[in-house]
Amino acid sequence: MTAGTPARTGGGAVHRGTAPAVVDGPVLDRLLHISPVTSTILYLPVAVVGVLLSLGRSGPPVLAGWAFAGYLTWTLSEYWGHRILLHFEPEHGIGARVHYILHGVHHDYPQDARRSILSPALSVPMVALAFWLSSGVLGLPPVFGAGYVAGYLAYDLLHCYLHRGRPKNRILRNLRMYHMRHHFLDDRRGFGISAPYWDRVFGTSVARTPQ
Repeated sequence: MTAGTPARTGGGAVHRGTAPAVVDGPVLDRLLHISPVTSTILYLPVAVVGVLLSLGRSGPPVLAGWAFAGYLTWTLSEYWGHRILLHFEPEHGIGARVHYILHGVHHDYPQDARRSILSPALSVPMVALAFWLSSGVLGLPPVFGAGYVAGYLAYDLLHCYLHRGRPKNRILRNLRMYHMRHHFLDDRRGFGISAPYWDRVFGTSVARTPQ
């Protein structure tokens, strides 16, 4: 399925190429929508620091378990954030404008790499909250936050690749086809990108069209 033959619900026209600026001024637009390289530079050190700060607090199996718990928490954030926040679509006013800036532009220009990366306006508060809750309020080792950030960064890069790459690996091909159904078949379903199993759990899987 390609961007040239959309059949999705609830969205506008699908365009190829690079999206125009969604806000006045190129600097602000660059802050709201960053490249995959910038996302990696921003978040990879955060994950590494979370691991380093946890060394010696517990044995490797325990730390690995907390890292996996952080990753799993991210996958739930990905699913519910995508389903509830990014697909809350007011029709008018500031809400409609904010939705377009944060996610609507990605559906209109799905091949634009910068629009495939979650805006720092959302990712920075999410990562900060994960570390604050885990290391501060809950007293968990920082490696929990590292697992959360690693899951987020993996999602970011995978999402971008699914839109721009041509995977030959069967797993990646299936992930790409599944996500394209969300874009071009029914954008009210298929919210799991790096973790599509949550769609099965919560009843929002998007199936192939009948042959």
